[in-house]
Amino acid sequence: MSHPRGRVELRRYVNRGGRVPRACNDNRRAGAHPAWYWALVAGAMPTLGLLAMLSTFL
Repeated sequence: MSHPRGRVELRRYVNRGGRVPRACNDNRRAGAHPAWYWALVAGAMPTLGLLAMLSTFL
C-alpha cells in the first residue's frame, strides 16, 4: 500500500463506498438496523392504521 497502516484516509471510503472500520470487540451484525429504526416503525404503525380507517369513510 502507498500509505502507512495506522493512517485512515477518508477518500478511501468516500470514493469506493467501503465500510467504516469496526472495533474488534463489536459483536453487532454488519447489516443490522439500529434499535431506534424499529421503534420508529412500530410507533408509526398505529398512525398508518388510523389513516387507513379514516380513508374508508371518505
